[in-house]
Amino acid sequence: MNTRFFIAIIQLSNRGLAKNYSAYCPDLPGCVAYGATEEKALAALQSTLAQQIGRLGELGFEPPTPACTVKILQIGTQEKERNVPEFANLNSMYVH
Repeated sequence: MNTRFFIAIIQLSNRGLAKNYSAYCPDLPGCVAYGATEEKALAALQSTLAQQIGRLGELGFEPPTPACTVKILQIGTQEKERNVPEFANLNSMYVH
C-alpha cells in the first residue's frame, strides 16, 4: 500500500443552533465529511478518502496525485472607528 498525503480543509459551520465541522480535500472534488468536532470531521474525511481512492482503483483508475500546496498569508489590518462617515452614507442608502 502506498501512502499519500492530501491537504484537508476544515471549516466551522453553524447550522441553526448546532455547531459542527466540515472537512474536504481540494484534490478530490466532492469528497466531503462532517463531524461534531474537528477531529471527528478529519477522521470521517480520512475514511471517505480511503474509500474513494480504493473505489477508483477498483474501477481501473489511478488514484489522484496530490497537487495542492498550502501558503499562509499574513494580512495586516487597521483598526477603524465604527460608523465612520464613509459607512454612514452606505447605511442611509438601504433605509426606507
